[in-house]
Amino acid sequence: MMVHMRIYCPAMLAVAAGLLGFAAPAAAESAPPKPDLSGYWNLPYVPNMALGKEDMVPYTPAGKAAYVNHDSKDDPTGFCLYPGVPRIMQSPYPVQFVQTGNQLLMLFEYMKMWRMIYTDGREHLKGVDATFMGDSVGNWEGDTLVIDTVALNDRTWLDTAGHQHSGQLHVIERLRRTGPDTIAYQITVDDPLMYAKPWKHERLLTTLKPTPGLPELLEYSCNENNKDVEHLISTKPGK
Repeated sequence: MMVHMRIYCPAMLAVAAGLLGFAAPAAAESAPPKPDLSGYWNLPYVPNMALGKEDMVPYTPAGKAAYVNHDSKDDPTGFCLYPGVPRIMQSPYPVQFVQTGNQLLMLFEYMKMWRMIYTDGREHLKGVDATFMGDSVGNWEGDTLVIDTVALNDRTWLDTAGHQHSGQLHVIERLRRTGPDTIAYQITVDDPLMYAKPWKHERLLTTLKPTPGLPELLEYSCNENNKDVEHLISTKPGK
């Protein structure tokens, strides 16, 4: 009695495929893993985006007039309004990045705020209303995460110095892990109403070193100058 045994060898299949004139199926190639941006990071404080070179700011006439005529007492953050983008990324408070398969979460100490950024290349929401923090989406260009933010309202300032923007503001951020303790960060402010050309900045995010006895992120409550308190109506029954 003869027993037939089928033995498949990848090398033999490849040779046979070549003899018959067709290619053997190649092994599926998986995309290389993306750099992990997760961790606690210091955000460099940038109170003035001009960096001492005010004459180099690419103003339009409207942008120049808005800056010259601003009053520091009107700083929106002084009224506990959200700082907006890009100002949240240059405030002197740390942030935690949590990276998942298709999202980057930014958890800020500043006012206990957060940003949720999808990183799977999806488009912006259609017809979304303008808000303080806007609508952000991200996609990977090699080892660099590019974050695109639109739908920003005009109720924030770019920095503490009072550089203004309009409702046409469009912000592009680029983050690239450059080492175990550093992330290269580039920001582009694109607002054709206020600036004649895109205004770019580069800086370095560094790892937040823990302080013994303290959590990485502290509680931040913004309630100074809260004018709403003056108009609250008591719900206690009258005597």
